[in-house]
Amino acid sequence: MATLEEFKAMRDAVPAAVQGELFKLMTADPDASIQRMVEIAAEKGMTVTSEEVRGFLRQMDDDDEFDDFELDAVALAAIAGGKRGEGSGC
Repeated sequence: MATLEEFKAMRDAVPAAVQGELFKLMTADPDASIQRMVEIAAEKGMTVTSEEVRGFLRQMDDDDEFDDFELDAVALAAIAGGKRGEGSGC
């Protein structure tokens, strides 16, 4: 069973471009993103379950560790919960 610190170290070793792709996938399909994180961890020699990854991400979010991640326009729109135009008053 991996620890949060081991998960963070593994995450830090993943290239920024891959982290960005995982974030975009998380906004589109959270289960697929978490499964991909499990696969990446396995490639790095770490065994984690999808539930462990969810728990690690929750803890990291609670600790405000994702506040410095820059969002692109698609992610911002997804988080904002809408699209411009039809009936939005924009």
